[in-house]
Amino acid sequence: MLSRFLSIKCKAHGKTDTGRSRKHNEDNIRLNSDNNLFILADGMGGHQSGEVASKMAADTVEQALTQPSQAQPSRSDVEFAEVSAVTAAIEKTNLKICQANTDRGMLKGKGMGTTIVGCWYLPERKMSIIFNVGDSRAYTYHKQSLTQLSTDHSLLQLWKDKCFEGDEPPANVLTKALGPYPEVAPDVSLHPAKKGEKILLCSDGLTTMVSDEQVLDILIKYENSAESIPEHLINAANAAGGEDNISVILISFS
Repeated sequence: MLSRFLSIKCKAHGKTDTGRSRKHNEDNIRLNSDNNLFILADGMGGHQSGEVASKMAADTVEQALTQPSQAQPSRSDVEFAEVSAVTAAIEKTNLKICQANTDRGMLKGKGMGTTIVGCWYLPERKMSIIFNVGDSRAYTYHKQSLTQLSTDHSLLQLWKDKCFEGDEPPANVLTKALGPYPEVAPDVSLHPAKKGEKILLCSDGLTTMVSDEQVLDILIKYENSAESIPEHLINAANAAGGEDNISVILISFS
C-alpha cells in the first residue's frame, strides 16, 4: 500500500512544426505512454531524406525498447539491463541508417542522418534513462529551475569545452549523428524522477531561436497547463523567425 502511495507517474505532451523557413518537416516524435518511452529525432539531409532517417530512428528505437524481452528486465539488475538496451538500440539504429546510405551509393559521412534524444521512465525504480546523439536536447525543470541534462555533440560545444581561441564555430556542425558513420557512441545516463518535475525534449529548431531564459519563463508561466507548453514554445520559436523545424516533448511527473 505504501509503495503505491509513493509511486510517481508521468504524462507527456508533444508537438512538431515545420517552422517558417522550411518547406517540409524532417523531425519525428514518439509518445509511447504505455511504455513511458518518449523519443524526438531531428533529421538531416534535406533532399537526401532527413525525414526518412528521423523516422527510421524513432521507429527502430521504439520497437527495440518495447519488445517484451526488453520491457521486463531482471528486477535485480534493472538499471544495467535498461541502459544496455538503450545503447544497443541506438547502435542498431545507427547501423540501419548507415547501411541505407551505403545502399544508396553514399560515401561515409554523406547522405541522410538524424539526431536523437529521448527519455525512458522506469516507474518501479522512479528513474529515467536520458539518451542522446547530436544536438537535440533534454532539460529538467523543477522548482522553477531549468537545467540541461544532455550535452550537445557539436563543434560549437567542443570549442566551448576545450576553451579554444579564435572565431566561434557555427552551431549547426555536429560531431555525432546517426547514419553518417557505422559506429557511434550515444550518451546514456540515469536520472532520478522527482514529483513535480518536468523533462523537456526539444530539437535545435527551438534552442537556436529561443534562449534558455525564455524557455524557463514559458515553463513558469504555463506550469499548471503542461499540455499547452509545447505549443507555446513552438510559437515563441516561430515568432523569433522559425528558421528550422521545431519539435517539443514535455514529460510531467506527478
